[in-house]
Amino acid sequence: MGSGSYSYMSAHARSAERTAAYSHLSEAAAMEQAFTQKHIDSEMIINGKIRESRDSEEHPNSFPIIIALDTTGSMGHIPMDLIKGSFPEIMKSIIDAGVPDPQVCFIGVGDCYFDNAPIQCGQFESSDELMEKWFQKVYLEGKGGGNNGESYNLAWYFASRHTITDSWEKRHKKGVLITIGDEPCLAEVPQNAIVDLFGDGAQAGILSTTLIEEVSEQWELYHVHMGDLPIYNSIISKWRGLLGNERVVVLSRKNYNLVPVISSIIMNVFNGSANVTAETESNVAAAPTQEQKITL
Repeated sequence: MGSGSYSYMSAHARSAERTAAYSHLSEAAAMEQAFTQKHIDSEMIINGKIRESRDSEEHPNSFPIIIALDTTGSMGHIPMDLIKGSFPEIMKSIIDAGVPDPQVCFIGVGDCYFDNAPIQCGQFESSDELMEKWFQKVYLEGKGGGNNGESYNLAWYFASRHTITDSWEKRHKKGVLITIGDEPCLAEVPQNAIVDLFGDGAQAGILSTTLIEEVSEQWELYHVHMGDLPIYNSIISKWRGLLGNERVVVLSRKNYNLVPVISSIIMNVFNGSANVTAETESNVAAAPTQEQKITL
């Protein structure tokens, strides 16, 4: 997958049209109109499938990017902000900064113990129209459970065992996987989830810590945690324990700006730096809001 090119002007125009259309609605009503899926779309089911990021004459140096968004209820309007607003700016910034052939796979994650659709996977795409096709298929189930976590580890399992990229196979260059959410990661992908969601054989579950080691062979992992109040401190500590301080970015839930954060992560990986550096902090400082902060 990954044909076509990204047109910022076209994507931005559609984003502006949506913003105008939803401006008179309440947040709940706008969300309902923006995300019309009432169940998982059959094309988003990953069971027995592989997603590929491949080179082509049009895109000879494909660079794979996975953005995994928490689709549970506690995320509020954040999914809409990303999918319907921020994404054109993110794509423009990374292309302008020198990523010639980005291919983005957008996925939704929830809770494999409670949700009907805890993993939804689009294709790797390069064009604005095809990316938006997959955005529009996202089912915001809005559930999750009371088990003190979500199944962000499903995104890691997907990347490790259900993707193939020319970036790795031809150039030995890792892709980037960014999870975005507000809960801890559950400790394990259970055996039944491996079988039922992915169609893989498994005699037992796989621990998140083991899965991180596995997926990190081909992907650079980052997490953007939405919430900087003291009540989130224990969650942030857990994420840092899993991925390391330099792989966890903390944003306020108010007046945040995902654009410079996600763009900087992608650019750092593309340029061969594994860490979120001071460059990210300067981008955040230059963003329109002053309440947003990044924690490293």
